[in-house]
Amino acid sequence: MHLALFDLDDTLLDGDCSALWNGWMVERGWVDAPGEFLAHAQAMDAAYHTGRLRLEKYLSLTLAPLAGRHVNEVDAEVADFVAARILPRLFAQGRARIAEHCARGETPMIISASSRHLVAPIAAELGIEAVIAVEPALESGYFTGGTTGILSYRDGKIARLEQWLAEKGAVSHLTFYSDSQNDLPLLGRVDRPVAVNPDAVLAEVARVEGWERLDWRPCAALVG
Repeated sequence: MHLALFDLDDTLLDGDCSALWNGWMVERGWVDAPGEFLAHAQAMDAAYHTGRLRLEKYLSLTLAPLAGRHVNEVDAEVADFVAARILPRLFAQGRARIAEHCARGETPMIISASSRHLVAPIAAELGIEAVIAVEPALESGYFTGGTTGILSYRDGKIARLEQWLAEKGAVSHLTFYSDSQNDLPLLGRVDRPVAVNPDAVLAEVARVEGWERLDWRPCAALVG
């Protein structure tokens, strides 16, 4: 099996699905003290981009508005959110690259540090079934506001991928597309690392290591 891994935020998507969802939840009145909520979330997002985020703290903040809500309610809201805020932001170049892998009989996967309730429906819109994401905790069909299992973040992406491969079988070749220095642990483990819209740290590592670099933008020509 040849596996083509894609990060989601700022790689296939022009933006961060969690940050966009935070704004959506505020608009829907799901958040108490929205100004404080958004300020904290934006500060943590900035920490992520400098490689300093403690994901546990971010998830504690951003999953709290879902606590006590049934999955059906959240899924319906996410469907509207994806249609309105996500689909217009998906890079055409990313869709084309996914199609190229599929045409060669390879398996695409999204591996993301965002929560599955957002990542899975976005992956479905891209025609991708295989998803590794943060798993929100549920009790009797209701969100608890917590998470379960290993967080798919930094080294956690490697651990979660190894769990998936242990269940699905051996892989003959791994490609991984990412924009972020936070994904350097996994980028350093795959057969073909690809830097997409890389941050400054990843761009320098990619230059030194001779990794392929792609710059996907909404109005850019498709990258072959």
